[in-house]
Amino acid sequence: PGDGAVLAPLPAARSGVALACGMNPRYGDLDPYWMAASAIDEALRNAVAVGADPDRTALLDNFAWGNTDKPDRLGALVRAAEACYDFAKAFGTPFISGKDSLNNEYAAGGKTICIPHTLLISALGVVPDLYRATSSDAKKEGNAVFAVGVTAEELGGSHYAAIHGVLGDGVPEVDRNLAPQLFRKLHGAIIAGLVRSCHDLSEGGLAVAAAEMCIGGELGMELGLGDVPVAGGKLDDDVLLFSESNSRFLVEVDDEKVTRFERWMSGLPIARIGEVTAGPYLVIRGADKSLAVSATWQDLRDAWQGTFRDW
Repeated sequence: PGDGAVLAPLPAARSGVALACGMNPRYGDLDPYWMAASAIDEALRNAVAVGADPDRTALLDNFAWGNTDKPDRLGALVRAAEACYDFAKAFGTPFISGKDSLNNEYAAGGKTICIPHTLLISALGVVPDLYRATSSDAKKEGNAVFAVGVTAEELGGSHYAAIHGVLGDGVPEVDRNLAPQLFRKLHGAIIAGLVRSCHDLSEGGLAVAAAEMCIGGELGMELGLGDVPVAGGKLDDDVLLFSESNSRFLVEVDDEKVTRFERWMSGLPIARIGEVTAGPYLVIRGADKSLAVSATWQDLRDAWQGTFRDW
């Protein structure tokens, strides 16, 4: 699993570009404005996670929508477009191109089938130093794992809600003041060589991001939810594990660089929540120290790949 592609268009150059995407169509069933904002945030944080400079990043939009002659479809499109404007301004990331595919709607047998409100955001950013580009796979036993960003009770439209057969409420929002600060500071930490691996938290939340880091590195982790930065007071373990709040990362830091990383990110919502282990287990303990997750990276990999392998 990876957050984005890092490309070297000029082989002799030290710099390159990152290409990353964000898309959250289930959020659109609840609030098209925050769906669009979340897609922008996800695309940007994916680009930042692999080494792109958020201040040298541009966006592209790809709208896929229903029949915009209908007021509800058109109203949802307007709300999504308003979010594109608001958050392109907030992040300082211009839209340089895009496309749309409207009227994706079909009527037959007295029924109308309409695709979900869908917006794919692509981010294209400059990676100033290809030798500092990061990947999401866990690297070394004993390294610290930090949670970066704020978790809130935002399970609406989440994968966790979907597997329980509900849409939920509380779609993830984006803090337009905090998110750009986090992205810039984390990028600086990456360029300063303080980050060993980095993974954004998106579909499935913290639990899935940790699992993907373990699968990629064929290593384990021991994490605790008690210190995860939160909004709104105490949160249940299932929220801490699976909330899809925006602007969040899991960051692996070499043990000898922990103090420098903490100083670099001072004043922002970060917390050391565990460490990489030789494995093979991903162990996550709840806020009360009780065991919430215990699985080997091999079992996690098989669950992830099994559908395709057994097809």
